[in-house]
Amino acid sequence: MALLPVPHLIVSKRGLSLVAAVGAVAMMGVGPQATGAAADQAAAREPKIVYLTFDDGPNPINSPRLLKLLAREHVPATFFVVGQYLAADPAHATRLWMGGHAVGNHTWSHPDLTTLSLPAIGRQLRATQRLMGKAGGRCMRPPYGAMNTGVSAAAAGLGLKPVMWTVDPQDWAHQNSVYIAQHVVTHVRDKAVVLLHDGGGPRAATIAAVRELIPQLRLRGYEFRTIPSCRVPLGGTVLDAAEPRKRRRPDPPPPAPAESPSPSGTSDREAQDEAGSTAAARGSGSAGAAPAGMDP
Repeated sequence: MALLPVPHLIVSKRGLSLVAAVGAVAMMGVGPQATGAAADQAAAREPKIVYLTFDDGPNPINSPRLLKLLAREHVPATFFVVGQYLAADPAHATRLWMGGHAVGNHTWSHPDLTTLSLPAIGRQLRATQRLMGKAGGRCMRPPYGAMNTGVSAAAAGLGLKPVMWTVDPQDWAHQNSVYIAQHVVTHVRDKAVVLLHDGGGPRAATIAAVRELIPQLRLRGYEFRTIPSCRVPLGGTVLDAAEPRKRRRPDPPPPAPAESPSPSGTSDREAQDEAGSTAAARGSGSAGAAPAGMDP
């Protein structure tokens, strides 16, 4: 059998026959294409992740409005709280935790940590972490994003992981909800960390922007998650953190022993009073007697 150098053409002595190598094409091309298509479909089914984070709270006006919106939309977020503001409402951290959110450390008074000594940085972080209690995750965000080796060392010494951001619409400078929402939607990529604020000033534009961007990101296939290092799983200790412990009532004091009557028919108390009166009468007749409790 002689083969001509023509693709997919077979020549024999009995005649010329053209054979389409369909099987060969299937084995050579369809396999890899099918594998690639399956991978694309799997990637399409796997949701993209976005992390909404909010700094500088809690705020008595902004935070409740934002939390109401997030609860209605079933969106979890991560809140980096400032200790001195949390001190005005310590239960706020527990409410965040119970609402499915994560709570991170944003220092006590929001200083630039790179200007502080190592002990001062530690005090800023420890005080806030202590106040957050069981709701506090093992993460921190330095104010202004200011980091150096001292801040890194102090955070590592407390077991806190620094968390920065990848999308910043600068909502603290723009009171325009449309701008904030569009900036976030156009800059978000898979596993993006969005920086927003619920404290530090009026945040009506931020809350309105969050209301706008949630459905837009969902249409683009994004799911909202909390920062993993800040997340504290809800467990059996939640109720202990959320509800004040009931104090056990002290046992009632034992009843006082009954006074036994003296042989003369008077009680021991009456006998003691009578003896004291007699002694006082005798002492008053002694000139120069020293007052009780002092040496003569």
